[in-house]
Amino acid sequence: MQQILGGIKKNKIQRLKSKEQGRDIVILGNGPSLYDMDFSKLKDPVYVGLNGSALFSSEAGIYEEYYVLSDLRFVKDPLKMKILEDNLRSDALLVVRRELSGYFASDFTREVCSVRSLGRDGFSFDLARGFYFGCTTVMLAIQLASFLGAKNIFLCGVDLRYDPEKPRFYKEDKIHAIDDFSCVQIHNIRNSYKELKPKGISLYNCSENSLLRPYLPYYEL
Repeated sequence: MQQILGGIKKNKIQRLKSKEQGRDIVILGNGPSLYDMDFSKLKDPVYVGLNGSALFSSEAGIYEEYYVLSDLRFVKDPLKMKILEDNLRSDALLVVRRELSGYFASDFTREVCSVRSLGRDGFSFDLARGFYFGCTTVMLAIQLASFLGAKNIFLCGVDLRYDPEKPRFYKEDKIHAIDDFSCVQIHNIRNSYKELKPKGISLYNCSENSLLRPYLPYYEL
C-alpha cells in the first residue's frame, strides 16, 4: 500500500521483508577507502548506499537498489541533498529515519520507506517495529540488509577515522563537524556482528585501515 505525503511516495517497510533472501549485500559507506575496493570480486551483490555514496556509485557504474538516510544534517544541507538528487537512480528505494520525512522538499518525488528509531544502542531484526541508530547511518543499513534477508553483509568505506582534511571520499564545501562517537559506532557495529552470527548471517569489514579491523572479520576486496 502506498501513501502520498507531499512529494514523497511512502511505502510500508514490511514489503521488503526477505526480498533479497540469501544474497550478498554490500553497504557503501562514505570513507575514502571506497576507491580501493574491487567490487568485481563479488558475484551480483545487492548494493545499499547511504549519504553521499550515490556520487561514488554514479562514477563507478554501480547500481544502488537501496539507499538509507538517518542523519538530519545531511537532509538539511542543500548541497549534500543535491548529491542524492543528481546521482541516485530514480528507481532506487530510500529507507529513512521517520523523523527525517518532514524535511524533504515538496518537489521531492522519490519512493520512500520510513522507519522509526527505537533508541541508540541495540539491534532490530524487524524494521516494521523500528531500528537502533547507533550514532551512524551504517547501523540503519546493516539492519536493512538483515531485514532484506542477506546471507553476507560487506561494509565498504566504513573507515571511522574521519581525517580532518578529508573525512569522506567526496569533496565538501563545508565539512560537517565530526561527532566523537566512534566508540558508540564500533560498539553497535560489533554488537550487530554478534546478533547476526547465530542467525547464519556474516558481517564483514572490507576497509583495510578501518577502526573496525579488530572487531569484525576482514574481507579483502
